[in-house]
Amino acid sequence: MKNAMIAILLLTIATGVTHAQERAGGETKVVIQQEQIKKQDYYTVRVGAWFPKDKEQGVKFDNIAFNEADGAIDEAQALGLDFHFRKNMGRPFFTDFSVGGWYTTYSFDPAAGFEKFQQQYDAWTVIVPVTIGLSVAPLPDNPIQPYAGVGLGLYVAFTGHDVLQISEQNEIADDTESYIRFGYYAGAGLDFLLSEGFGLSAGVKYQFVEFDEDKPLFTGHNNYTGLQAMLGVVLAM
Repeated sequence: MKNAMIAILLLTIATGVTHAQERAGGETKVVIQQEQIKKQDYYTVRVGAWFPKDKEQGVKFDNIAFNEADGAIDEAQALGLDFHFRKNMGRPFFTDFSVGGWYTTYSFDPAAGFEKFQQQYDAWTVIVPVTIGLSVAPLPDNPIQPYAGVGLGLYVAFTGHDVLQISEQNEIADDTESYIRFGYYAGAGLDFLLSEGFGLSAGVKYQFVEFDEDKPLFTGHNNYTGLQAMLGVVLAM
């Protein structure tokens, strides 16, 4: 009888341990699943407009400024595309990486009161910000996810102009230049998930970047400090 009771006791203990392990295993699965949700990353593609402080400056030739410029982009000084990646470091913090391309242009028409210009002057600039930052999302598991962050990086500018002919003897040939500046930003965004992995995204950034005044971009912009506003889609993985 004693041996039978010991055997039953051992069997009961073994059964309890097995059941506890099964429950612990289930809890572990839940924790792992929660950890996967916590570590979810977000890939965003957005289009938008950039409103820098500097406006169109017109054409400079022989240190003479001709301010009659016809902006191809009137209000938004640059239009562009932004790719934004938010990697979850553990709620509610994310590391941010973004790269984009922002384009602006204007034309100077010799018919605008300057008859000595025999050809139209076209200038363009493309700004490519490459930045890394940190953001905070207070509602990481909510389908509506607001966040705010700051970052810094390099801002590469490519700028060029087409031929400007003053007379048969005086002509400015086509030319392109490139510049690199350090800058930083502060911003905020809102991702609205329509399903588990797809949604809409809106964001704003205030960029702080200024190029050299002694070597202005061909479009006349030097101070690109200003607001960006963007709309697009987000993928959650």
